[in-house]
Amino acid sequence: MFSSIKAKIIIFYLIIISLSLFALGLFLYLSLEKIIYDSIDSSLLSRAKALATLISEDGREFKFSDELMWEYSSQKSGYFFQIRKLDGTTVEKSASLKNLELPFQKGEEQISFKTIYLNKKPVRVVNFPISNLVIQCAENIDGRVELLEDYRRILSLSILALMVISTFGGFLIAKKALTPVKKISESIGRISESNLSERVDEKNIPSELKGLASSFNQTFDSLERAFNRQKQFVSDASHELRTPLSVILSHSEITLRRERSTEEYKNALIAIKDAAKIMLNMIERLLMLARLSSDRAELKFEEINLYSILKDVVKLLNPLAEQKDIKISIHGYEQLTTFGDRASLLELFTNVVDNAIKYNIQQGKVDIYIKENQDYALIEVKDTGVGMPEEDLDKVFDRFYRIDKARSGGIKGAGLGLSICKEIVRLHGGKMEIKSRIGEGTTVSIYLERGKNVVQG
Repeated sequence: MFSSIKAKIIIFYLIIISLSLFALGLFLYLSLEKIIYDSIDSSLLSRAKALATLISEDGREFKFSDELMWEYSSQKSGYFFQIRKLDGTTVEKSASLKNLELPFQKGEEQISFKTIYLNKKPVRVVNFPISNLVIQCAENIDGRVELLEDYRRILSLSILALMVISTFGGFLIAKKALTPVKKISESIGRISESNLSERVDEKNIPSELKGLASSFNQTFDSLERAFNRQKQFVSDASHELRTPLSVILSHSEITLRRERSTEEYKNALIAIKDAAKIMLNMIERLLMLARLSSDRAELKFEEINLYSILKDVVKLLNPLAEQKDIKISIHGYEQLTTFGDRASLLELFTNVVDNAIKYNIQQGKVDIYIKENQDYALIEVKDTGVGMPEEDLDKVFDRFYRIDKARSGGIKGAGLGLSICKEIVRLHGGKMEIKSRIGEGTTVSIYLERGKNVVQG
């Protein structure tokens, strides 16, 4: 129960209200009690002073009138007095006391008030010293005490009733306050695999929850994009794998329809092998892309000389460049290093330089620049190739995306190379940019962090 937000709000609200009501009730009770006792004490002091005026200066004669004595004649009147010497000896007392005595302590030479009990009834007493005597005036306050008790009971019941009402009010307030949260929860509940377009309405919710709603919507936008990419990926992968599988199946079926010559069998097997190679290459690249995208790639980071690794790439791809009479050159800082995974960086640079060769013109050039850019190592790969339309630059990193065959010169590819490059750069805490225009070649800029504080993912 106490894990419920509504319950916590109600309990917190009830505690605040209860403490406030208790403090208010206590203040009212003590205020009324003070007013009543101040009134009683003032009356008793006036009576004591009145008696003092009727006592002679030497304290031996008392000029009490019959009217005065009648007021103190019986206990029913509720008034008492007693006159004592400082040693406690009783000099005079009212008939209303009968055989009772008002309590007295020797040495009481200052005006003081106290509440005592006579015949189990509460009585308020004042000690009023004059010369060598002490006048004690008392009043039965049973009625006043009962009044305070009644007031206390009424106040307690009122506070209890207000607490019950406050509990109900707190429930309504909590319910009202959590209604927008409930609506957000209902909106989230309606979002499913088949309904990813549903969003939390940010217009009709309190400003305090707009940030939460906006965060949810941003998360669902990301999920929808990821889900759509996943569906597109599965669709594209199926489509791409269908072609080599169809080649394998068709060649197998045609070859098996009748007896063939050795040469025909050989040609069929070569076609099947080539299709299987294409399919295997695509599967390997898909697995690599999945591994890199999952942020669980087991990369071994070490200090790597960029000039050295780029020389290895050029050496690997030179035979391909020589077929088109393309010259590859490396320029820049030969001692520049980065902290990364050698195998992944080799894959990255191989893909980029390979594209620069494939989409280049005959007798073209590929220039590789190694530069230092603040905390980054910058590698630029420039080619003199056919270039790309600007509208394609934002899409070239998408999986299976390929430029129009008419513009790419009919060069075939799986459309996964740059996607893999982007993931490798991301895992190295860097970024990758492409600039290109039709007929003006392409420049690929790769920024890699140089320090050892590279964070994967």
